[in-house]
Amino acid sequence: MLVFLSDLHLTDGSSGTTIDPRAFNKFCRILEDVVGDPKESNIKNLEIVLLGDIFDAIRSDLWLRRENDDPKKPVRPWSTATESDRAGWNLQKYSEEIVDKIINQPRNIKAIGYMREFQEHCARLGVNVELSYLIGNHDWLINRYASTRQKIAQFLGMPDPQFYAKNRFPYDRVFESYRVMARHGDYYDEFNYEGDRDASSLGDAIVIDLLNKFPKTAEDDPLLGKDKDLVNKLKEIDNVRPLLEIPAWIQGVCNYTPGVEQRVHAIWNDLVDKFFKIKFVKDHDRFGPDIIDFLQMAMRLSSGFSFSGLQEILGHWAVRNLYRKADDYRRFAYNEASLKNNLVRYVVYGHTHHTEQIPLDIVPIPRNDVIEKVYFNTGTWRKVFEHTTFDQENCEFIGWHVMTFIVFYLEEEKERDRNYEVWSASLGYGR
Repeated sequence: MLVFLSDLHLTDGSSGTTIDPRAFNKFCRILEDVVGDPKESNIKNLEIVLLGDIFDAIRSDLWLRRENDDPKKPVRPWSTATESDRAGWNLQKYSEEIVDKIINQPRNIKAIGYMREFQEHCARLGVNVELSYLIGNHDWLINRYASTRQKIAQFLGMPDPQFYAKNRFPYDRVFESYRVMARHGDYYDEFNYEGDRDASSLGDAIVIDLLNKFPKTAEDDPLLGKDKDLVNKLKEIDNVRPLLEIPAWIQGVCNYTPGVEQRVHAIWNDLVDKFFKIKFVKDHDRFGPDIIDFLQMAMRLSSGFSFSGLQEILGHWAVRNLYRKADDYRRFAYNEASLKNNLVRYVVYGHTHHTEQIPLDIVPIPRNDVIEKVYFNTGTWRKVFEHTTFDQENCEFIGWHVMTFIVFYLEEEKERDRNYEVWSASLGYGR
């Protein structure tokens, strides 16, 4: 039995809301039910594949600490190994400190604790449960250093953490017995992958120097910092979906707190202006008809236009259509070599935070049989805020926790003709 989940984005606790640890309890209880009596289900081995962006080394306020506030050259994921902050911390030190904070975060300890209990339960039934890890765009820094790889392997309870001191977590993998090929999906996102998964991308800069820095700057502001509820709402900015709705989200937060709109807008506009002056960002300023350029122009316009004007620009059908195409990975799944060569039937990605199951093709094979080819996306395990359908002018959003996972079976497991199951749920906590 093979299980995929992705995009948990477990952080050090300094950014927006992560999924409640109780979701892991529900997940494990569901898997217990799926395994059932191993004598009947014939399940002897269960592999849980963590398909990238499990631990988030990018969404951390540690990047913004005072010792690292050099406006010209702060330490960032794109820094060289020799660059350091005023306290002597280099990129490796930042990566190690963030990982330490993540694995010592009580919510994360509790969440992984449920997984350990599930492994012990299955062991008593004679079922071996293993965890494997594929890397994404928010946890790529973990893969760069032996120390961080080993710490994560140990935290997850992998059999031989020392193995990962010398070996990296893979980026993609073919599970031949299950006819499945999997990768995180950022490989096809030019925002978050630029040809080298051991290097930074524009997406890192957007998260750290815009989405992380915005609520942190508001928190440090003499006026806004007094309102903890306002600051906490602004920290949820990276949970807004789609990201094109961020201007509306900010406006909606302002609507709930009279008297702060002008100051909030000024902070955002100032950060946008500074963001596009960062050398690493300027090096990405390629003009052409793609979604990156539309977003760059839109963020620049926010410096001179009202938020309502920016929202109108981002809401234009042409921009929305480009954004949808950027998140539509079915064509990439269809062209995966292992699928084209009929080595696998199923392609599984994460990354987009949007659960999908899309039929790709039916290929006839000898003996009057066919191969059904399907693309899956594992969605996310985090809180998602979406714009209300009606009365959009008031910029209202409703949020809920989302959790999705996919199960694949061997032919001898469960029922003979059952190849897979897709489980999707949402946990609602109203205000």
